[in-house]
Amino acid sequence: MSAPFPLEIAQSLTTQIDAQLAALETTSSRNMTLQRSLAPDKKSPLAKQVAEIERITQEPPVSFLTKFRKAAQQDVCEKGGVLNVQWQKWKDLASGDVVKSFGPILMAMGFSGVLLESLVVAVGVTVIHIGLTAFCEEFGEKACCEGDEENQ
Repeated sequence: MSAPFPLEIAQSLTTQIDAQLAALETTSSRNMTLQRSLAPDKKSPLAKQVAEIERITQEPPVSFLTKFRKAAQQDVCEKGGVLNVQWQKWKDLASGDVVKSFGPILMAMGFSGVLLESLVVAVGVTVIHIGLTAFCEEFGEKACCEGDEENQ
């Protein structure tokens, strides 16, 4: 699948993800429980991202993220997947790699233009913040990151 963003847009999205993650780092710990992270209230650390996902997709964030996880399973949750390998090695994901991987997946799910850009940032921040282990386990079979005790 081809990259949905020109280089300068991809770099801008990466910068936005990094800025939102930096803001989250000052307000909450990373890889916290999903229930607290995705709580639909303004006290949730991911309130901005949750609201954006709901605004764009017109469905509850947990429902959308379940669909997204199924679409992203090969890259994200399966052993040998592009982002899964990165997670296994560093227990972190590079925001630029998230933009490159999530963009085409979200595009295939029917999103485009500015909505695609905003959704890539919101979903990217959410997945990086909660951690790949929690994302894969909460939104599907426990296929990701076996042996990763830190985030369970």
